[in-house]
Amino acid sequence: MLLSAIAIILLSILLAGCSSSNSLSNVYLLSLEYTATESSLPTRPGQVSSTIAHAVHNVSQAGQGTTLEVRAGYMGMCVTQRHTGRICSSNVQVLANLIQAQKPVNNGNASTRFIPDPLNLIMMADEFKEKIVFNGLIYIVVALMFICFLLLSTFPGWHEEVGDDGDERQVKPFPSEAALLASLLAASASSGFGLITILWQHVNSSATATMAEILTYGAVSGHVGGVAMTLGWLSIGLIVLVCVGLWALKLSISLITSLTRE
Repeated sequence: MLLSAIAIILLSILLAGCSSSNSLSNVYLLSLEYTATESSLPTRPGQVSSTIAHAVHNVSQAGQGTTLEVRAGYMGMCVTQRHTGRICSSNVQVLANLIQAQKPVNNGNASTRFIPDPLNLIMMADEFKEKIVFNGLIYIVVALMFICFLLLSTFPGWHEEVGDDGDERQVKPFPSEAALLASLLAASASSGFGLITILWQHVNSSATATMAEILTYGAVSGHVGGVAMTLGWLSIGLIVLVCVGLWALKLSISLITSLTRE
């Protein structure tokens, strides 16, 4: 029961990452931020045309000096800037309006015109959250583990009984076969769905971070959220342990029952 409860809590924290609470801003799937780019754009192996590369480079130069970082979670996003701090919201338009409210700074020289988000990292992170990330399976995993938790709570515990010789002893009756089978099915399905969704989460986040760096020619740096990945894989590990424990209990009960019948 304890492992099931911990797994449910960890998955709930993972789902709530980058929501309206700044305390969960470190629980994110993907982070995109601007990096300092060179004044001249180097030619890379395999590069046939430099037209798009120079266009992206010129646009990114308008954001030189920006400290904008965008983090995307399952249910929200966080935007971090040096002078405004970190703001999280489940509504991307709120974050976009916050950036748009900052007027470009010219400083008397057109060549130093500063734009807070020239490559639209907020839009990119929102597209990742809406079109690539899928949290439906995590809700299924949480629901199945909650059902498993309720079924495990029906299992009888240790209690004292008086034997035929009059001595008191600690006994623990076997759980009902229906409850054991239902909890085993719930845990097995939960571990399968959980493995799929966490693996999908990890692969997609890594691929998106890499592609963001490649397609922006190094102007944007992408990072995978380590805390979110740790929570995901740890919760799946706990669910697998619950599943293995229930399978061992079922096999033990079957073995003891067959021996007593003989």
